Amino acid sequence: MKKASDIYELQTEKYERFPEQNHCIYRSLYDPEFTHYHKTLRTGMTELVDSGKDGYSRVDLALAAASWTINKHMPYAYEKFPEHSPQDYIPGEVRNRAPENISPEQLSIYVKKAAKFFGASKVGITSLDDNWLYKTKVELYSTSIQEKQELNFPEVSLPNDITHAVVMAIEMEPDGINCAPTFLEFASAGLGYSKMSFTIACMAQFIRNLGYTALPCANDTALSIPLAIDAGLGALGRIGILITKDFGPRIRLCKVLTDMPLEEDEPDIDFINKINDTCTNCQRCADACDFGAISNNDSPTYQPYSKSNNSGTKKWYVDVEKCYDGWVHYSSDCAKCIKACPFSNIPDEITPKAFWKR
Repeated sequence: MKKASDIYELQTEKYERFPEQNHCIYRSLYDPEFTHYHKTLRTGMTELVDSGKDGYSRVDLALAAASWTINKHMPYAYEKFPEHSPQDYIPGEVRNRAPENISPEQLSIYVKKAAKFFGASKVGITSLDDNWLYKTKVELYSTSIQEKQELNFPEVSLPNDITHAVVMAIEMEPDGINCAPTFLEFASAGLGYSKMSFTIACMAQFIRNLGYTALPCANDTALSIPLAIDAGLGALGRIGILITKDFGPRIRLCKVLTDMPLEEDEPDIDFINKINDTCTNCQRCADACDFGAISNNDSPTYQPYSKSNNSGTKKWYVDVEKCYDGWVHYSSDCAKCIKACPFSNIPDEITPKAFWKR
């Protein structure tokens, strides 16, 4: 079975696992060489609120900020080894029992049903390819800039018995994405992240309650896109993020890493080929980007733009520093490219005022 490392022609002799601190968001906190050092999505928010521009009102920002509440105030969702609590509705004596003798096939059925039950729009299972683990991690929960903030970048290390990833895609609400790049888009993204936090917290507890180890992850610990491809959830296109059949790139990814014996899914080769063919001839995402971040190359390459790219695979690289420029400019994660992608199934454009009337 071909995996993402085969499909996107991983250069095994050159490839190195990606350091998490090379992400633009973290570089903005600590790296003076980064174009937008000490600038975040909050940098121009007050000015935008006061600008009178449609989609940037205080009401729009209130919705956006509220949508992130669970993600920003639920650090428990990301705890890898939480202790059993008396508040948990399962006796410790049951939770701590050895796993029952259930086949990987049946466990996979349970896990996928539970993921959908807890809010996943799509779910797949893959064996864990160590290439996609981060080399180092950032020990930081909040990405707001604080004075004298010290960041640590220890090596990523998992228990030896972690073998599988349960990868989940969360649909982002389409009306908010339709209003990209305003605060209403930011609300759709924040809601996606809050749903991610809820879903991975519940999924990890479900797996732990059956006697297995479960490590809930959002963007941390391992690269979500190649794991999602290996789990059969979609393909990587010109846009630089995962494209799914049902929602295009209008999703957020999260995962739970586990030692539970599970049946793995296969990459969707037919869909991957379809995306490759479509993206070769379509540049709607590149045309939609105001900052020239998305490649206009005719075909994928091995040429990254900066250390914030995870190099070593053949793909359309995104100039993520230019992309981050858009984030700072709009005080949102922009998403004009997601809105433009024909696979996103976004209807005709609506105004932010129309958003509130739907």
